[in-house]
Amino acid sequence: MLGQLNLKNIALIKELSIEFGEGLNVLTGETGAGKSIILDAINLILGGYATVDLIKAGEDSLTVEGLFFLSPEERVWINNLNPDLKMVDEEGALLIRREINRKGRNKCWVNQRLTNLSFLQDLGNFLVDLHGQHQHQSLLDPSKHIDLIDSLGGDKIGALRKELSINYRLWREKKKRLTQLIKAQGENKRRIDFLKFQLEEIDKASLTKEEDKILEEEEIVLRNAEKIIATMEKANFILYEGGAEHPSLRDSLTEIAKSFGEIASLDRSIGPMQETLKEIIYQLEDLVKEIESYKDKIELDPQRLKEVEERLNLLNSLKSKYGSTIEEVLQYREKIYQELVAMDYSEEEIESLSEELKALEAKVADVSYALSRERKEIAQNLEVLVVKELEDLNMKSCQFKVAIQHHQDEEGLKIDYEKYKVGPKGIDEMEFMISPNVGEELRPLAQIVSGGEVSRIMLALKSILSEVDQVPTLIFDEIDSGVGARLGEVIARKLQTISQRRQVICVTHLPQIASRAEKHFYVEKYVTGKQTEIRVEEMKGEERVKEIARMLDGNELNEITRQHARQMLER
Repeated sequence: MLGQLNLKNIALIKELSIEFGEGLNVLTGETGAGKSIILDAINLILGGYATVDLIKAGEDSLTVEGLFFLSPEERVWINNLNPDLKMVDEEGALLIRREINRKGRNKCWVNQRLTNLSFLQDLGNFLVDLHGQHQHQSLLDPSKHIDLIDSLGGDKIGALRKELSINYRLWREKKKRLTQLIKAQGENKRRIDFLKFQLEEIDKASLTKEEDKILEEEEIVLRNAEKIIATMEKANFILYEGGAEHPSLRDSLTEIAKSFGEIASLDRSIGPMQETLKEIIYQLEDLVKEIESYKDKIELDPQRLKEVEERLNLLNSLKSKYGSTIEEVLQYREKIYQELVAMDYSEEEIESLSEELKALEAKVADVSYALSRERKEIAQNLEVLVVKELEDLNMKSCQFKVAIQHHQDEEGLKIDYEKYKVGPKGIDEMEFMISPNVGEELRPLAQIVSGGEVSRIMLALKSILSEVDQVPTLIFDEIDSGVGARLGEVIARKLQTISQRRQVICVTHLPQIASRAEKHFYVEKYVTGKQTEIRVEEMKGEERVKEIARMLDGNELNEITRQHARQMLER
């Protein structure tokens, strides 16, 4: 509820503070006393439109503050508006401050945190319904009508809404995923063919690591086989075979070793040299065997050379396409293989998602249809109740209807043999329609021009919806426009009933309403120096009796009107 309103430099108000209470609060005063300025100020802290004309003459800026006290449930809702900022503390106090300067600049604070006007409007939509000439009226917003109808349906509608919300969200998510997969499937067809070609080309080569290096070495040997064989034969001749004119190195070393053996007895140091020569001869014989063995393996094989060259050309071709080494080519092969596996999985996912979507579509359609049936019944009952309430409020010729529309859509869901557009709240779109006078067509509630008519229609709706509508504070302006004593009594009783569940602030000229208030404020203009200002005083005791008497009989105050005022207050 709105606990306190602080005003500074707005219109004729220099500085003013009003402490509202629970239940019914009324503002009374002479016509033109400035009651509308109080409502203009409240509208500002709700995010309403502001002009520099509201700034008091001679001042640079105006400031409006509203201190709200919220229930635990209301605190949770407001904190959920912005989870990153805990706007309301555990005590439930919420201070909204707005400042407007001559340059038209706005500054808004919520509990000392600077915020934007949009967030202030979101808060305002939850905190207050202001009915009258102002536009801050939740019941004039068609998007909220379906929620109000559903709130009248109790747990049954609540369960259906919850079930629909869950299934609708899943349906939208899976439908989006399926669309993406199908689109990707079309876009990837060429990609799949291309990757399969690459995979087949690499697999066909049957690559092994380091194969290219081994083949390059073999190619060099094959290309130079003739030279290698000739060199090996020459080495064998020099080292081992020899001839008559050119003995082999082995024969020469053997001869020297024999000679050393003949003189070894002459000097002890010759023996070790002879042994070394023998060791060299043994090593030489081992080397000759290796040369012979190597030479026997080398062949002049043009066919093998051709095969090696062709294989190397293939490997180099693959490396030019897929990587600088065979290892990189094999890594690339694994990469495209995994990509193809993922694409094959997408095919399976498409089939699986299609089946899931069919089941979800059937569920969403069934729940939407059930919701629509329930809403139609609730809407019909509400139409009867509203008309009855409006009759009590002297709008006897008024018609009220809840218009329910369904939009056919070829891309929608099949419900009751037709395809309809479905949203998170089902297939229904609702709007409250009204015809205040005989002969007038039904029009959207938002198009009602008369402030008095709007307020009375809202009062009728609020009387019915007050148990389920969660807006904590209701403000009514001009609700008693053109109203006599009998109808005033009816309006007063309805306001008092609503105020048992909600805080109500009402600008009124009717003593029937004012006498039922738990807090009564009197607004008046006064002159100080050469300036006109506005003050607001809470009426108590005899001052309140006097004000009720004035409202009963104008300025002709006498003991009869005072007695009548006392009786009204006591009643």
